[in-house]
Amino acid sequence: MEPVIDETFLARLANLKVIVKGRRKGRLAGLHPSPRAGVSVEFADYRDYTSGDDFRYIDWNIYGRLDRVLVKSFVHEADLPIYLLVDLSASMRLGTPSKARYAARLAAALAYLGLRGLDRVGLYPFTDRLLPIVAPRHGMGQMTHVVHALERMPSAGKTSIDRALTEFVSKSHESGLVFLLSDFLSDAGYEEGLSRLLHRGDEVVVIQILGPEELRPTIEGSVLVTDVETAGKTPMVIGRGTLALYERRLGAYLAKLRAYLSDHRVSYVLAPTDVPLEVLIHERLRAGGILQ
Repeated sequence: MEPVIDETFLARLANLKVIVKGRRKGRLAGLHPSPRAGVSVEFADYRDYTSGDDFRYIDWNIYGRLDRVLVKSFVHEADLPIYLLVDLSASMRLGTPSKARYAARLAAALAYLGLRGLDRVGLYPFTDRLLPIVAPRHGMGQMTHVVHALERMPSAGKTSIDRALTEFVSKSHESGLVFLLSDFLSDAGYEEGLSRLLHRGDEVVVIQILGPEELRPTIEGSVLVTDVETAGKTPMVIGRGTLALYERRLGAYLAKLRAYLSDHRVSYVLAPTDVPLEVLIHERLRAGGILQ
């Protein structure tokens, strides 16, 4: 099996970086703005003096002109925790390449961009629960841990995005940038889990990964349809009417998902597995304001 990621592909990511819309509080000097006052690299604004403020940051010139005690506040660059949540349920093993393989390669690319931007990157695979994680850390050495984990993880079991996200929030103690990579084919729903992330203050990017046969099925005739997550089998006769009904229902489901995410200001990108990964990254993620 070819590696999840290679040096040639990484070299083509050299001019990209992750965009962060909101300011985050970080722990080390990184590349994202953070609203901490104090010794910092960039002046931000003035605010009224309050008890306990450092006298060194009072602007005495303004005090002399306006008789107001104002304190300078600053923005410094801070690291950002980036969480890669990758769906590894049984439905993700479908397709050529499989949705799981596509998600793994995309997650590796995002990990590389985050680590190169001096951020902490962590990997949180899930099915209906969290699987063993790679805790967020700095440094390109973390790339090795992420890639090894992605190469070893099989796809199996049912999906529960709600349950997995609820567990993720309970085990990660800091808001950050969350990339959620999944086919979103889960009867259990996604609203409760996403609302927990948003309530905590995470910035969320949903990348829905679907195969071309899921988006534009061509199968016809008498078939035995197997649910890969439950192993349930259903005999069906599929004709043009059945395919048209499927496409309407899929379109309605995708429209509902997009509307929910748009209403909650969650970035969304559809990632069909027949779209080359480089095209997805350089064109669709940049067009969506996720990378630049």
